[in-house]
Amino acid sequence: MKDIGFVTSGDGAQLQCYRDFEHYLDEEIYLRHLDRVDLSQFKSIVIPDFSNQALLQAHARQINDYLAGGGFLIVFEPNRMDEWLDVVQVQWFSRETEDWKWWMRAGGRMEAYQPEPRHPMAQAIPLADMCWHFFGAFRFPDDATPILNLDNDEGCLIYDQPVTGGGRLIASTIDPHTHHGRRFMPATTRFLNGFYPWLKAEVQNRG
Repeated sequence: MKDIGFVTSGDGAQLQCYRDFEHYLDEEIYLRHLDRVDLSQFKSIVIPDFSNQALLQAHARQINDYLAGGGFLIVFEPNRMDEWLDVVQVQWFSRETEDWKWWMRAGGRMEAYQPEPRHPMAQAIPLADMCWHFFGAFRFPDDATPILNLDNDEGCLIYDQPVTGGGRLIASTIDPHTHHGRRFMPATTRFLNGFYPWLKAEVQNRG
């Protein structure tokens, strides 16, 4: 069984990310040809930010079946997963980053924090490496573990949720692949430098 499948729409930033982190990844999966791939051979599937929405909708049943069948799915926004994931209810709502240029200001910060006790992903990736901006937020599912929350807990920016049947969803409203692939926003590179080693170890440790 393979550890990590990386889904790409053919976007240049996504392709660059695959090249940069391919020593952690087992296979590049072209979203347009997803129906030719047996997703059950992967312990985890990553859908990077800004994937093709029409193709995600077209292959939604296959992705949902993977999750319902015990797969580990990680989805980055803005992919509007609330519109095509139906195995779990994804409660997304529109919420703007208060100051998109906070990182250019002395002492600036994005309005988010890592809850305590910290999720293992948050132990591998410090708060500073999770913050640049976000695309909306989630209502927090009762059975999920928060990873990154808005300051007032109005919403969650990353959470980890178990799924009936043994599946697992990590849902995120941040877009590290787009920025890293285009070499803009250093925090996104640091995020992925922590994320992919963590994910590789996570799937290997859980068998």
